[in-house]
Amino acid sequence: MNNIWILIGIVLAMLGIERLIITAAIKQPWGRRLIQRWRILHPNGISLLRIPMGLVSIWLASRDLWPAAILWFAFWMITDLTDGTIARHCDLTTETGKWLDPLSDKCMYFPVLLYFAFGSNVTTKLEPVIVIAFLIIDTLGQMSRLFSKKKAANLFGKTKTALVTILLSAIALNQIDPTWIITPQFVHALSLACVILAFLSFYGKVIPDIWYANSFTLANFLCGLGTIWYAFQDNCIISFVLVFIGQFFDLFDGRMARKYGSTKRGAFFDDIADATSFGLAIGCLVYFNLAKPETTIPRGVALAIAIFYVGCLFYRLYRFLHPTRVMPQGVFQGLPSPAGALLAGSAVLISRQLSTPPASITAAVLVIITSILMVSNIPYRHFGQSIWPAMPKTIKLLLFILLILFAVFTIAHGNYRLPFIAGAFGVSLLYLTCGTYRKCHCPNPDEEDDSGDDGNQNDDGQNDR
Repeated sequence: MNNIWILIGIVLAMLGIERLIITAAIKQPWGRRLIQRWRILHPNGISLLRIPMGLVSIWLASRDLWPAAILWFAFWMITDLTDGTIARHCDLTTETGKWLDPLSDKCMYFPVLLYFAFGSNVTTKLEPVIVIAFLIIDTLGQMSRLFSKKKAANLFGKTKTALVTILLSAIALNQIDPTWIITPQFVHALSLACVILAFLSFYGKVIPDIWYANSFTLANFLCGLGTIWYAFQDNCIISFVLVFIGQFFDLFDGRMARKYGSTKRGAFFDDIADATSFGLAIGCLVYFNLAKPETTIPRGVALAIAIFYVGCLFYRLYRFLHPTRVMPQGVFQGLPSPAGALLAGSAVLISRQLSTPPASITAAVLVIITSILMVSNIPYRHFGQSIWPAMPKTIKLLLFILLILFAVFTIAHGNYRLPFIAGAFGVSLLYLTCGTYRKCHCPNPDEEDDSGDDGNQNDDGQNDR
């Protein structure tokens, strides 16, 4: 275990040194001139150097030189950050770089994926079917750059590359000193996440822009159906993870609608998806978790609380399209339905994990309070319009990676589900208290609006509810 932490420390030190050197160089005129003069330091030059390095990593691993293989692989994957930083700050962005950079990444990790699926001296192996599926989808994504106008990597593609790097590094570290974290279940779940992200990255490049928003709406709807199915199967943790994933699809469908537009019935489809994922699905979780014998809550009372929650959420969705008060752009009237779903769902699941009557009663009260907050007039900031856009891109990517890893860890390690649920509960409480909008006067519709804003929340036809 000490060897693993030493290797992780060296990799982090390499990353920190790279960031310090590159940041210092691009800030100084002499540094930018040096980079522009030496073609090997150009982004495309670094990408070309990276192409054969995955094979070198395999050569080292095949000779059981795992520490050297890990450090070599990590060094060249870090250069993926280097060429991007140089391209943006030294005016060296090219059309060639938009396809060459992701191609060099694939040349790095494709051979390693195949080695971990078919290599003879690998103890924790990747499933060949999953690896082949990933290679096909990722290759199609690379080929799509030949005819698609959207050549640059999207958030899904960047997250996919980061997670593949983490997956391969984790398996390699497990070769040196096996740990309880890197189990076959964890490897399987993380590799599936990489396949899904590769598909989303490819799909986002080839579909017409106007289908973008509805595609994510459909994904949110399917997450809701999956949540209901697993709730009836009494697999509540998978149900909640699907709701958690649906939150991101709901975030992206609103952002894509604002950026690319949507179809005529986009807002209607979004309402159906939200009603399914954040209404009916959470209602099922509320009922099945509160109606357990150990909760001492009668089934009839649990059903009434679930129906009350679903009814309040449906009214919340209706009032979004027919507000009773004029709200500034980017501000909700009442607690948004995704936040309400996260709070209610995590509350009942925590009570399920604790399995005590006081915990169940507290969860029931929180569900009722959440329902009331959704139909209240308390103004809340729009996460997709006000909070998410204000985050730096690096923070968004890091947050996305960590949340996916957290979900994968929760699925793979059943004994550690409470931290995931508690984390979701903490995030929802943070938004509940800090997400309120306190700097506006929100008049009734019949009052004159002096703000100069027309109060139209649904300007893009599709938003988070």
